Amino acid sequence: MQNYKEELEKQIQEIDALITQIDKNTLKVKNLSKCGIAISKSNGKDQYYWVDKLTQKRKYARIEEMGKLKKVAQRDYEMLLKKKLGIIRNDIWGFLKLYDIKALENVYIGMADARKKLVTPIIEPLELYVENWKKEIYEPLGFNEGVTEFFSNDGIRVRSKSELIIANMLEQKGIPYRYEYPLILKGIGTVRPDFTCLNIRTRKEYIWEHFGMMDNISYANKNIAKIESYELSGYFPGKNMIMTFETSQHAISSNIIKAMIEEYLV
Repeated sequence: MQNYKEELEKQIQEIDALITQIDKNTLKVKNLSKCGIAISKSNGKDQYYWVDKLTQKRKYARIEEMGKLKKVAQRDYEMLLKKKLGIIRNDIWGFLKLYDIKALENVYIGMADARKKLVTPIIEPLELYVENWKKEIYEPLGFNEGVTEFFSNDGIRVRSKSELIIANMLEQKGIPYRYEYPLILKGIGTVRPDFTCLNIRTRKEYIWEHFGMMDNISYANKNIAKIESYELSGYFPGKNMIMTFETSQHAISSNIIKAMIEEYLV
């Protein structure tokens, strides 16, 4: 079961940033702190009035004061937004104090070993989940005879130097992956993504496709169609898919591979 604690903490950070920005914006119009706005209609047209917050007296706002009106209206809107943001922030923070997804795993972990033998956990403890994910059995695609052999540090055979760099870096970072694990796409059928990777922390899978000959027109056209099929099947870069590219003149950068791993898989 996915743990959303980190996402909720990021949401709080986003809210805090918005509140900070609103406070900065409010300081810019502090000379208008005593001004409010009232609106009425006359002959179907909007009419704006200045309202003194202390006396509640109204004064008609002239057309040349529209810029000032906008500043005050923007301030009032942002102050209402700040109030709502504060409520949501407190709700999320209160929820996080009670939110313990690990407790679900502990139901099984806390059982006696003899009883565990009788039970199939609905929510697998993380170590068991990763272990079972790695044990997934599938028929490898195979290799043609006579082609160059590339083996990762863990002994996984891949098809190119670029894939070798990716595989070695995944292994170095402790990221579980399946090489060329079959997947069915709309409009194409069964495909073999280069890597199917598991983010252990979130238990989320990512498809990783490396497109290595993008300056080859027929190759590029074929794979543009493939990318479209991925999208029609619900796979989108940054959401559940990683894509890297290279040409004969521009090789894949190990820094890019590292950045992708750290962004999505760690």
